[in-house]
Amino acid sequence: MHIEKLIIKNFKKFSDREFDFNQDLNILVGDNDSGKSTIQEAIEIALNCSYRGKPLSGEIKPELFNLDATRTYLKSNKSSKNLPYIKIELFLDGIAEYRGQNNSINKNSDGISLTIKFDDDLQAVYEEFIKSPDAIKSIPVEFYKIEWVDFAWNKIKFLNKKMNGLFVDPSRLHPAYGRNQYISRIINSSLTKEEQALLSVNYRQLKQLFNDQPQVKLINENLDNENIVTSKKLEIIADVSVSSFETGLQLSVDDVNLPQVGKGEQNKIQIKLAIQNKASNVDVILLEEPENHLSHTNLAKLVKYIEQQRQDKQLFITTHSSYVLNKLSLEKLCLINESYIRLNEIDKSVSKSLKRLPGYDTLRVVLSQKIVLVEGPSDELILKRSYLDLHDRLPEDDGIDIIVVRGIGFNNYLEIAKKVRTRVNVLKDNDGNHKNNIGEYSKKYGDCEWINFLATPDNEQYSLEPVLISTNKSSEKELDSYAKITLSTQTYNKYNDEKSLDDKSKFLVKWYADEGGAGKKKVDSAMRVFEAEQKIKYPEFILKALSFE
Repeated sequence: MHIEKLIIKNFKKFSDREFDFNQDLNILVGDNDSGKSTIQEAIEIALNCSYRGKPLSGEIKPELFNLDATRTYLKSNKSSKNLPYIKIELFLDGIAEYRGQNNSINKNSDGISLTIKFDDDLQAVYEEFIKSPDAIKSIPVEFYKIEWVDFAWNKIKFLNKKMNGLFVDPSRLHPAYGRNQYISRIINSSLTKEEQALLSVNYRQLKQLFNDQPQVKLINENLDNENIVTSKKLEIIADVSVSSFETGLQLSVDDVNLPQVGKGEQNKIQIKLAIQNKASNVDVILLEEPENHLSHTNLAKLVKYIEQQRQDKQLFITTHSSYVLNKLSLEKLCLINESYIRLNEIDKSVSKSLKRLPGYDTLRVVLSQKIVLVEGPSDELILKRSYLDLHDRLPEDDGIDIIVVRGIGFNNYLEIAKKVRTRVNVLKDNDGNHKNNIGEYSKKYGDCEWINFLATPDNEQYSLEPVLISTNKSSEKELDSYAKITLSTQTYNKYNDEKSLDDKSKFLVKWYADEGGAGKKKVDSAMRVFEAEQKIKYPEFILKALSFE
């Protein structure tokens, strides 16, 4: 069984939104405050009638209501008919008992509907309450009730519900989360009842030894001598209860108690414990940003563990990590912003490539609004300096993200941009054949007006360096100035031995083209341009690469 669709009305960020899901894995991605966590919370509410692990009945607060719905109510005459409601609907597959049309789209489907709404039984009390309407500054949730039913109009109770979810948020986990259940399960599987009883007795005796220590007796001799706290005998003792001795035990990692180890190690262990303890009893796992506090190596191990343990459970996972997205599979991405986009139809080869080579910044393409794709770091440095010269600030200050493609190829990034409609300018070398390497290549994205290719049509200017040399050689003086900025002193002296503008230009082109350290030469020169006090000239197509008007 799995969740096919979620409809949210008036809950937190969403006034009325609908989300379709993959039946196995859903990687929820979006900018900060886009609503990723809200989706997780809505699913938990509908499945478990709980909010952040606590019974929903005690967690109904004005902050749960959509802000626009709240404002509309506060501007009204405050009558009960103007009170907003929260409705969360889960369209399911695999629970025939929940089938019906009790949903907002009147679809015959398996499903759950949870509504937080005004309790009509409190109408008289509410009428009295609103006699001073101007004093009401928030939604009076004290007059609300919870209605938890399936799509067949049957009431759902916690003990007889047919589907269960587990919500794990590492940032909110208590140090003891999952520990007691894990220890208890290990004890039950490792020891017979007789051995457990003997262990319990021994544990109680150890506590009693603590009570008999002379230091403890000294404390108790002087404790509440004047009977201020109580007229009876007051002592400090170790709890010798034998009913749940497991709760007195603690996990340790390399001889350090779990609450005292690093936050990343705590999170990793507690995520694993939560999944291991509950996986057999849940149908849906909701996991919030597992990458928090984890190094790359530990994140890799955790992602592998999640893949292994998920089995046939439906998993919803929020992340800001490209590694998590790439490794679990790009085609499972669910992008949340003004629209809702899934990449379930993206080219399988792209998803497969990124799964094998997960260390690429694919999320930057997904989340950025304006992107320039370049071949190498020298292109990035030149672009940044050109923008700085023109606007007195860097591109990122205006929300323009420059991504160095490196060895993964433009196609993998562009296939993502094609689906999510990210505005992309591609700055690409023509490699001596503009028709094939730019013209033919760009035809694949000809129907994507948000993707543009920029390069010089001159085949002799096959890469960035010949382009800049050509742009800065209107005179020998200008070229000398350019060479002075871009070359080391030793190389500049060799350059200066050339006698004419044409010879100097050829020297520079050949120097960058020579095999053996050519890449380092290009980056070193670009770094000098970026840091120089003097300015160079840039061709129009480079300046255009940073324009998104």
